[in-house]
Amino acid sequence: MQAFIADLLPQEWGQPGSALSGATTNPVLISQAVMNHAAHYRDVLNAVPSTMPAHARVARLYDQSIVEAAERLLPLFRQSRHQAGWLSAQIEGGHWMNRDALVARGLELAALAPNIMIKIPGSAQGYHAIEHLVAQGCSINNTFCFSVSQLDACLKAIHAGRQRAQANGVNLKRARYVVSFMIGRLGSEVEFVRQARSNRINLTRTDMRWAELAVYQAMQALMRRRDTPARLLLCSIKVDTDARGREHCWHLQRTGAETTLYTLTPAILEFLVRRAQSGRPIEPSPQWLAIPDKVLDRLLGLSYFNQVYFEGGLAADEFARQPAFLTAANDARRGVERLHRFVSDTLDGPDCVPRSAPRHTGMEQRA
Repeated sequence: MQAFIADLLPQEWGQPGSALSGATTNPVLISQAVMNHAAHYRDVLNAVPSTMPAHARVARLYDQSIVEAAERLLPLFRQSRHQAGWLSAQIEGGHWMNRDALVARGLELAALAPNIMIKIPGSAQGYHAIEHLVAQGCSINNTFCFSVSQLDACLKAIHAGRQRAQANGVNLKRARYVVSFMIGRLGSEVEFVRQARSNRINLTRTDMRWAELAVYQAMQALMRRRDTPARLLLCSIKVDTDARGREHCWHLQRTGAETTLYTLTPAILEFLVRRAQSGRPIEPSPQWLAIPDKVLDRLLGLSYFNQVYFEGGLAADEFARQPAFLTAANDARRGVERLHRFVSDTLDGPDCVPRSAPRHTGMEQRA
């Protein structure tokens, strides 16, 4: 199947004419890329001064992976006049860093290539950093976003940053802004299920998907009211299988009435090809959907849903404590820890992974 997908795409998917418009990366994907291309990244480490501390070596690996990925997208970036070919590069450790540290690291990442979009977690400090970076003309991607309250904070930060930029004569013509709603993580969070059981609510997989769609539609409604230059990007997209073994994807099939961007993993690309081959291609929904009343009643009985669904459901200091945010942040932390182990093992000498590991680009595509 992967070979078939490769045949459908251009020889270099970052070249003009590709059906994919950009890519995103994060500590987990970068750590996978480093492990899968260990020999290459050992050479990167061996080229740095022996006196460089371990944390700086980790940053060097991280930056090198980003530079290599961004370079593949540059032809598309230039040909499209900066409309496509962007690489979202996530600030490692961003979920716990303060505003000044986020801004400083964001500027470092932005300086790596002209098509870098700085990916910043949606904590209270993250939104302060977004305002400062937007004011300096940077393009941003707000990640770890699970609630309408976070989206509201992000749109306000972008607006305030753009006002400051315009007052200071900063050119914003090239800047782009996206908000990544990790839609599939929202419903699969353990706390969601725990609360349902505690309240004796029978929460089905279908209910979880309706919850995710309800938050998506609430986010789109807010964006429409604000008339913002930002766009909503759906990631962590999931495919479900019904009792008869048929695959479907509500995240693709029941969204899209408003402008929506999508991050597509290799698994999602394979699903799209399978559906096309079977004569049942995936199409976005042309209109908003009504959440069934009985489902919405069940969902409103859970504080987990209320906090993410309603504007003001979470205070700013609660953003980084929301359960799905914590899960995503822990995943990112483990990715950074893998990079630290790789640096440590490289300095000590032994090979930490086989050199025949499968190829991984360290990034996911955005359609």
